[in-house]
Amino acid sequence: MIVEYAVIVAAVSLLAVTLAGGFSAKLATVPVTHAVALEQVAAAATAKRLSAREAKAVYRQAPYRTPSLKYLFAIGWVGGASNVSACGFTLLAEDSARARAVKEIRRDPTIVAALKRRGLSAPAAARALVAGVVSACR
Repeated sequence: MIVEYAVIVAAVSLLAVTLAGGFSAKLATVPVTHAVALEQVAAAATAKRLSAREAKAVYRQAPYRTPSLKYLFAIGWVGGASNVSACGFTLLAEDSARARAVKEIRRDPTIVAALKRRGLSAPAAARALVAGVVSACR
């Protein structure tokens, strides 16, 4: 029971870092073109002292077609790669992490509006974001 609680706390803290740690502003301006998305992903990676080249490669290899979902996946990867200590716990509690991400996204009307403009729901955005975090953990 204590281990399960620790897993959930770590997953939630990783998402909080990803969503509140400077990325919430980035989520509020979800890009619609590949060029802008790549630029923003590289900037986010550089801000977290990660390789912009690697972040761009993650974006290009993201398992989505639209720039918006690829972007969310890559931003999730940046969050996971920049907080490796909590990363493994997200692997163990993906469902909890997704549910928490949906709640955090829905808390910010600016993010919800930006996602809505791109035709994305909070659950779809959370899935892409958490999938990106998980990809950084593997």
